[in-house]
Amino acid sequence: MRTWEQNLRFAIGSAAAGAAIFAPLSYKWKGVLTAVAADAILTGIYRVSPLRRLIRA
Repeated sequence: MRTWEQNLRFAIGSAAAGAAIFAPLSYKWKGVLTAVAADAILTGIYRVSPLRRLIRA
């Protein structure tokens, strides 16, 4: 069962991925948006942030 927080993370991740793909931005900003999208979507799926795990390790 999904919580409202997971749905919000999926929405943020999808919006960031869409902006990274379709917005006329520089490659720097596309990379930042891709990282935000990946972190939000993976956190929504696994319920643990991979970025936080990477920083703590």
